[in-house]
Amino acid sequence: MIPKYILSNLVEARINLFRNKTRTLLTSLGIIIGITSVIILIAITNGAKSVIETQLTSLGAKTIMLKPFVRTGSGFSTARGQDFNEKELNLIKSLDSVSYLAPIVKDSKTVNYRSVSQIVALVGSNSDFADINDWRNTSGSFITPEDVQDGSKVCVLGATNSKRFFGAENPIGKRIRINGIPHEVIGVLEPKGLTPGGRDQDDFILLPYSSLNRLLFRPDMSSIVTVLMAAKSSDELEYAKFSIKKILRETRNINGNNDNFSISSYENVTKKILNTTKILRILLTSIASISLIVGGIGIMNIMLVSVTERTKEIGIRITIGAKSRDIVFQFLCESALLSLTGGIVGVILGFIISQIASTIIGWPAVVSATSVLIAFFFSGGIGIFFGIYPAFKASKLDPIKAIRNE
Repeated sequence: MIPKYILSNLVEARINLFRNKTRTLLTSLGIIIGITSVIILIAITNGAKSVIETQLTSLGAKTIMLKPFVRTGSGFSTARGQDFNEKELNLIKSLDSVSYLAPIVKDSKTVNYRSVSQIVALVGSNSDFADINDWRNTSGSFITPEDVQDGSKVCVLGATNSKRFFGAENPIGKRIRINGIPHEVIGVLEPKGLTPGGRDQDDFILLPYSSLNRLLFRPDMSSIVTVLMAAKSSDELEYAKFSIKKILRETRNINGNNDNFSISSYENVTKKILNTTKILRILLTSIASISLIVGGIGIMNIMLVSVTERTKEIGIRITIGAKSRDIVFQFLCESALLSLTGGIVGVILGFIISQIASTIIGWPAVVSATSVLIAFFFSGGIGIFFGIYPAFKASKLDPIKAIRNE
């Protein structure tokens, strides 16, 4: 409950401020504009950050790549080393920190459909491939665990190959020949477009890895030379990499620094991008905060004017027993109330404008409770800070001179 002394000062501060409504409104404009700007910029940059994090996740922010390597006297060689076996992959998949695991087999073979014949990149994987790469179907279905187990002769087309072989025709249920062997088309993947390097991400055909291994006369799991995995979260990425490395070193009896595999991820790139957005947010917020300083100077200016206008009132209050701290508190209440009122209006306007901006620019505007609290405390602090000098100036007036002044 607010003490009576503070409540009476706040009521008096409100009365004094509303004596000149136009001047009070113009003075609070600096705080209103400053808080509005800060709320909008924080909301927009928070929204941008969430969009970037989502996109980075789809691009592999939590993805781990595992490859075998041969160690030579001069370091790692790109020559093919010891491939991964089913036991190792099952142990890795059982880790709590790993959510998805997709063995990858790659090759290129001639693909035929009616009169169209083309050498196409083939990718063999499992049902986790879609979740790791955030890839969805535009039509049909995806590879199932049963397809992998049975080595089913089914395939999912990238968008480029769907157009190449079928044009506007619906490919679902049709059969294409891969290396002369019929495979049923069960799905078409959504288009991903070109990479920054210009590679077409949609120019491939996806098969169960067991089917591709048989097509390449590699009937067992020892043909797996690349494994893609996704950690449960970006926070668990390093722990997942540590656990995977530990399992492989134990199963392969590796001591020292003689690892015959490599584990890589994209967390460094992700961290750099997110740090850049953080720096940008701080920079934009700092620029917007300048208007708060300007608004604070406006408050100090108007409070100094108020001290000059109310010199006689201050002199009378001191004469009848008001202490210096009472005068200081009175003027601090006025400046803080003026600033907080501007802060409240600024937060409301900031929320409304940020939602409008969100609709226009097409990404979410995230107004967090933290940013609102910071805005309130900051606006109140601005009022108190810039009200200190006028308040102390008022408290130091000589009561006799103050009464004679008017």
